[in-house]
Amino acid sequence: MDRNKEKYMDESLDLKSFYLRFIKKLWIVPVAALVGALIGAGIYYLANFTFGPEKEYEQKSQFYLSYSEEAYMTRGDGGTLIDSYNSYTWENHIMNSDEILLETMKTLQAEGVDVTKEEVSASIKAEAPSDYRILVVTVRNTDSDLVGKITDATIKSLEKFIGLIVDGKLEYVFDSIRLSSKGDIVPVKVDNRIANAAIFGAALAALLAVIVLLLLDALDDSVYVPEECEKRYNIPVLGVLSSKGEIGDVLKNELSAAYDKYASGAQNAFFISTDSLEDYERSGRDLDVLKNVLGNGRSDNVSKITPMEIPGKVLENYRKIGGSDGVILGVPMGKKNGTMTEHVISQLRKHDCKILGIVIVRANEKFIKRYYGLK
Repeated sequence: MDRNKEKYMDESLDLKSFYLRFIKKLWIVPVAALVGALIGAGIYYLANFTFGPEKEYEQKSQFYLSYSEEAYMTRGDGGTLIDSYNSYTWENHIMNSDEILLETMKTLQAEGVDVTKEEVSASIKAEAPSDYRILVVTVRNTDSDLVGKITDATIKSLEKFIGLIVDGKLEYVFDSIRLSSKGDIVPVKVDNRIANAAIFGAALAALLAVIVLLLLDALDDSVYVPEECEKRYNIPVLGVLSSKGEIGDVLKNELSAAYDKYASGAQNAFFISTDSLEDYERSGRDLDVLKNVLGNGRSDNVSKITPMEIPGKVLENYRKIGGSDGVILGVPMGKKNGTMTEHVISQLRKHDCKILGIVIVRANEKFIKRYYGLK
């Protein structure tokens, strides 16, 4: 075997050939994107709705705060009590104080509600907007009935609240806390990002599809055009044949001229398709197409290989082919049998069989014409 020939993994990428083949497979990308979108949306739906957390309910109450005169008095640090009653302290300190939380628990227990202090504390959220006289309390829980009961109990606790006990002394802050409005118990709106999940899934699947197509092309040991075949095997390519011999005049004339130069002088030659071990009749069918294209009996000196004459079946067949004037190899276009083609070439050379040339068979006529810009 010629050790100087270029292996297909070392070949430079023929961009035109690649793009023509890639365009035919381009439909895979949008299909993969669609499948990826469905998978992404499905995973998001299962994770957030089917097997996600329980559905929550909430109820909002708004209160009007009336401050006492003491609340406006300046303290030693220059501030007032009102300054201490902001959103942070309402949320993290006041609503969890004994003055509020314990009173709320007493009301709930009196009504026979079985709930822990920790669950009540986790269910209540309070915030004071920029207007310091307004307090908004939100109760949220997975049990809609419990939401209403905690809300009512919290309202009673806040209406009695006048301030915290700090260092054993009551801070008299509020003259009154009055309920100004109470909303209905409503389901908590879930931030539905299923569209984002679908878009992400589509983009990821499309990218993976492109990467897979590129990887498969990099591992493709097929031949598509005569130039890459000659470069790989260092054997002249006589021409290109479609499965029915339908090639243009330019390609037909090139095949005839190359055949006359390299193979017409052989008196006893064989035609072998490199994938004929899969189907013994392929060599015969490909040879018939070659004969029809050349016409006028110009290739009568070339014989097809019968099943018992396939190289490697019987030792005598190696001798028979080795004693011939040469072999024409039929290499199928686009078929991933590059290693078998190399094996056949190696075996023929070991038996001193001259390889007259290669014919690319079963070619895609439309692809070849687009590649060479033929009409």
